Amino acid sequence: MENTLIIVSIIAGIIGIITGALGLAVAVISTKRQAQEMEWQKQEMERQKKETEKTNRLMFLADRIFDPTIPRELRLPFYEEYLSMGGNGTAVKFWLIEGEREKKAQQPV
Repeated sequence: MENTLIIVSIIAGIIGIITGALGLAVAVISTKRQAQEMEWQKQEMERQKKETEKTNRLMFLADRIFDPTIPRELRLPFYEEYLSMGGNGTAVKFWLIEGEREKKAQQPV
């Protein structure tokens, strides 16, 4: 009877050690996964921040390009930066149309 009790205790101990080791492994894997997810979220937030900054800068430059109170020659650096940042669309079309209008206005009739 004593031997049976010792064998049962040893088996229970082994099962307890295995269960603890598995629990520890699951905890380590979970912690690692959470760390990776947090790093991904940090990178995503940084990417969104840069994208927002670029969008805001492009909007600022477009506002300057469209501002008729600023002489065209003073708006040129804004236009050039707008193009260098990959800006296109309405502001570029406006700039080109405005340039054509000025050329026509300067030509003698």
